Amino acid sequence: MMLPFEARRNRGEASIQAVLLVPAILGIFFLGVHATALAHGAHVANVAAIRGAQIAAFSHSEGNDVVRALNEMEQVVSDLGSHIYSAPSLEIGSRSVRVTVKVAVQSVVPFLPTSVTRSAIVSREQFLMEQDR
Repeated sequence: MMLPFEARRNRGEASIQAVLLVPAILGIFFLGVHATALAHGAHVANVAAIRGAQIAAFSHSEGNDVVRALNEMEQVVSDLGSHIYSAPSLEIGSRSVRVTVKVAVQSVVPFLPTSVTRSAIVSREQFLMEQDR
């Protein structure tokens, strides 16, 4: 059976289009998945930083409260399904507490970030005795 001239000229065109379009579509899909993973990691890091800063800010500057804040940050990150990339930093000043948390993100696309860092600053609670008020 003889194909018409137009059909013979376009033969194999669909397979060439598929070879060119499928990688582009998959690349866009995986970029979207990686962006979603980064957004989730940012949320987890933000929640952990805020929670750790709150615990450290409401303490009486005791060493146990710093350890408690670090443990709470690790627990929050673990509960939300992520892993801490590096040890959180905790800076206690005279008026505020600053916590920085770095959370690991599953790599979906090579050469894109695999961690997210978030910080939280909370004012320290000031305890005054009754006679000082």
